[in-house]
Amino acid sequence: MNLSFEKIFPNEDKKVSEVYEIIKVCGEHMYKEQGLIHWRSPYPIEAIKENCKDREVFLVKDLDTDTYVHTFQLELISKFIDENEVPIAIINKFATIPSVAGKGIGKLSMDYIEEFCRNKGVSKIDLDVYDKSEHAVQFYKKRGFIITGSRPTRHFTVYLMEKRLEEVDQ
Repeated sequence: MNLSFEKIFPNEDKKVSEVYEIIKVCGEHMYKEQGLIHWRSPYPIEAIKENCKDREVFLVKDLDTDTYVHTFQLELISKFIDENEVPIAIINKFATIPSVAGKGIGKLSMDYIEEFCRNKGVSKIDLDVYDKSEHAVQFYKKRGFIITGSRPTRHFTVYLMEKRLEEVDQ
């Protein structure tokens, strides 16, 4: 699969709308398939624009079909680990259009995310995932993520997962 990764900015209304549509379609799918009731209402487009200001928001295009098929957000922050301040990334809104799921888009996106993070000096990637989403949990585990805990949300429980990135020799 031939993919391109595009960082989205708040003033790119057409691309922000593409992010909104992907998240909306995925949310509707998760509501119908997994009963995630918080997805009954789509993630607001205004929130996506705000995310573009303080996070790295990406669209992934399938160049073979010239269509956007995936989106994700990276929140880059500093956190104290073992008394050292280190940059980490938090993955949010990792969403692939259901009709193209299972074709390697998520794997290629994770490869891109890990390389992006290494280039930014990030040593750890965090995310949370719905505890009943066995497919997603297994996907992240295969990518080297481990479950470090869980926390309740208003409607369900999420697993907290992390992956430590190994240093790349320059």
